[in-house]
Amino acid sequence: MKKTDLEKLNGLKIRGRMKNADTPDRFAKASSGAHADAALNPLVAKLLKKGLADKQS
Repeated sequence: MKKTDLEKLNGLKIRGRMKNADTPDRFAKASSGAHADAALNPLVAKLLKKGLADKQS
């Protein structure tokens, strides 16, 4: 087999494994549980309020 054919087969194997793999918890449900009710940084809140006030004016 040619080197390009071997690389193509390896890529297909990797793609197949990625399709069958589950999504890790850190990207799914678990990430919304612990930090969902975390307080907003006061500086960020102030900047958001200022930005909204500027848009309304």
